[in-house]
Amino acid sequence: MSQSPRPRLWTFDFGLTLLGTVGFFASFFYLLAVLPDYVDEIGGSKWQIGLIVGGFNVVPLVLRPFAGRWSDRGHRKRVLRVGLLTMMASLLLMTLSHDIASLFLLRLVQGVGMATCPTASASMIAELSPLPRRGEGVGMFGMATGVAQMFPPAIGVAVAAAWGFDAVFIIAAVTAGLTLLVVEPVREPPSSSAGVEGGATLFPRPAIFPMSVFMTVTFSFAATSTFLPLLGEERGLGNVGLFFLLVGIASTLVRPVAGAASDRVGRVPVALPGLVATVASMWLLALAHGPLMLIVAGFMAGAGLAGAHTALLALAIDRVADTARGRATAVLQLAWDISGLAGGVVLGIVASWFDVPMVYWASGGLAVVGMVWLLIGRATGQTRPYRRPVVVAQASHAGFGQMDEPW
Repeated sequence: MSQSPRPRLWTFDFGLTLLGTVGFFASFFYLLAVLPDYVDEIGGSKWQIGLIVGGFNVVPLVLRPFAGRWSDRGHRKRVLRVGLLTMMASLLLMTLSHDIASLFLLRLVQGVGMATCPTASASMIAELSPLPRRGEGVGMFGMATGVAQMFPPAIGVAVAAAWGFDAVFIIAAVTAGLTLLVVEPVREPPSSSAGVEGGATLFPRPAIFPMSVFMTVTFSFAATSTFLPLLGEERGLGNVGLFFLLVGIASTLVRPVAGAASDRVGRVPVALPGLVATVASMWLLALAHGPLMLIVAGFMAGAGLAGAHTALLALAIDRVADTARGRATAVLQLAWDISGLAGGVVLGIVASWFDVPMVYWASGGLAVVGMVWLLIGRATGQTRPYRRPVVVAQASHAGFGQMDEPW
C-alpha cells in the first residue's frame, strides 16, 4: 500500500503569521539594550531600572490566559490587532515620556501586547499546522522569535548612539505598524464551537504539566538576564553579550530541526535533551573562567531552549481538545512570566546567601528536577496526547501515531 503524502505546512497564511511574529518581537526587542540607559538618563535609580525593564511581566501573567480564551473563540486576528496597536501607540508615546511614572505606565501597556500577540500568533500557527507536522510548525514559530532577538537589540543601540532614544522608539513603533499590515491578510481558520469541552476554564489542566517542566528552563534565563553581567565582571568572561548572541543563533538553528524530530519520534525524546543541554549550560557558567566557556554555554543554552520549548509547547497543544489550543499556548507561555517575576527575587536570595556562581549551580539543579519530573510524567500518562479517534487513525498512516509511545 502506498504511503499517503505529507500534508502541506507552508501556506500563505502560515508564512504571514511567522513574518508577523518576527515583526512584533522585533518592535519589542529594539528596546532591550537601550531602555536601562534611557531610564538612567531621565534620572531613574537602579531599582527603578529593574522595575521598568521587568515590571511589565505582571500584565502578561494576568492577561495571557484571557488572550488564550479569546483566541479559542475565533478572535485570534482581533487579539493580534489589539496587541500590535497597543504596542505601536505605547512606543510612540514614549517619545513624550520623560519621567519614571509615565514610562512605567507605558511599559504596562506594552505588557498587553506581550500577553496578546505571542499567544494569538502561536495559537494561529497551531491551528494552521496539520497534525502530523504540528511540532515542525511550532518550531518555525520559535525560530521566528529567535530571529527577532538576534539583530534588533544591536540596531537599537546603534540608532540611539546616532540619533537618540526617540529615534529608537519611533523605529520600533513603525515596525509594529508595518507588522499590523502584514498580518491583516491572514485568513483565520474557523474556530471550533466554544461550548464544548474546556470552553470555560482559563487553565486547561492537561497543559499545566508541560508548563511546570518548562518553568525549570525559564528560571535559567532569569539567572542569565539578571546575574550574568556580575558573573562576567567577577570571572573576567569578557563581553557577556556574546552569550546572548550565541543563544539566539543556536535557538534559531535548532528549533525547526527539533520540531520536525518531535513529530517523528515524540515530544519527550526532544524535550529531554533540551533539559540536559540547559543543565550543562548553567553548570558551565558556574565553572566558567574565560570567554570560551561563556560561548559554549551560550550555544548550549540556546539549543536547550529550542528543544525544550518547541517540544513542550507542542505537547501542551497535543494534550488538549481543539477548542482549547489557545489556552494551552497561554498556559505554557506563563512559565516565562512567572520566572520573569519570581526568578530574579528567588535567585537574588541565593546570590545573597552564597555567591553569584551558586545561582547557576541552583539553576542547573532545578533543570535536573525538570528532567526527573518529565520522566515521572511520561510514566504516569501526563505526556499522552488528547484522543482524537478519527484524526489519529488517519494520521497514523503518516507516522504520527508513534507519538503515544515514541520509545
